[in-house]
Parts: sequence; structure tokens; C-alpha cells
Amino acid sequence: MWLMEWMPAFGGVVVVVLLLLRTSRSAALVTASLLLGVLWLGGAMMALRVKINFANFIAYPITFGIGVDYAVNVAQRYYADANRNVVSALRTTGGAVVLCSLTTILGYLALLGSHNQAIRSLGTIGVVGEVCCLLAAVLVLPALWLTVQSRQTRAPAAPPGALGAGVAP
Repeated sequence: MWLMEWMPAFGGVVVVVLLLLRTSRSAALVTASLLLGVLWLGGAMMALRVKINFANFIAYPITFGIGVDYAVNVAQRYYADANRNVVSALRTTGGAVVLCSLTTILGYLALLGSHNQAIRSLGTIGVVGEVCCLLAAVLVLPALWLTVQSRQTRAPAAPPGALGAGVAP
């Protein structure tokens, strides 16, 4: 039911990511990081038995916008490094990304003290969404880059004209 209301927000985020990163591969990895974070959020909400209502459904589109920001910041640092050093990207941006997320989490945590159940559930979804998207951006996205790098270094280059030359394994 709420999925139709969330799709324009998610689509808008994907368009902005494509415009910022300019390559489909990097945009796909950042979007995959966000999608994973949102899927974790959905799973956590089912496990915690938090129901979507009129007051808390806005947490998902907000999570799309805030959650993708973490992945974009780490990705832009990674792609700015000519050596594509994952550890360096995390060292230089990871702390700032975590701090940014923590301040947002503190804001959502304040909602947990509300007497209104709907507002408390907004805080719950916000906190869990932040944590999920942060973990996806600083753990999963770098792991994806390392996987891509290891596949590229493992693939032996075929001599020009050889059978299969220029074809990725």
C-alpha cells in the first residue's frame, strides 16, 4: 500500500545519484547499498512488529535521502582517489559519515520519548533506517569494491586476437 507513495522518492534519489556519480557502475553500487539498507530496515520493522501508519510512513523517504548520502560521500572519496584505495576512502570519510549519522540518530532517539505511539514508531523507523543505511555504506559498499577489484586483478589479460580477448569472464 505505501510502496506506491515511496517509489517517486526512491526514483528521485536514483536520478540524483546518477547525475552525481555520472557512471552507471558507480551509481549502481551506491544504489545497491541504499537498497540493501532499506531492505534491512524493512526486515527489522517486521521483526520488531512496527506497523506503518500515517505518522511514520514518511521515515522511509527520509531514509532514502539521508541513507544514500552516506554511500555517495564514501563513493565520491573512493572514486576521487586515483589508486581506488578502499581503506583510504574509509579513513578519510568514514568518521565524518558516522558522525553525521550519529547526529541524525540522536534526533530520532528524541522521538522515542514521546507519549504518542505513532511518533515513537517514527523514531524507531528513523533510528533503525539510519543504522541500516550507515552499515551498508561503510561495510557493504567497500566490500563490493574489494570484490570488484579482486575479480579485475584475478582475470588474466588475453593477448590481442586471442579467443575471448576483450570479453570479461
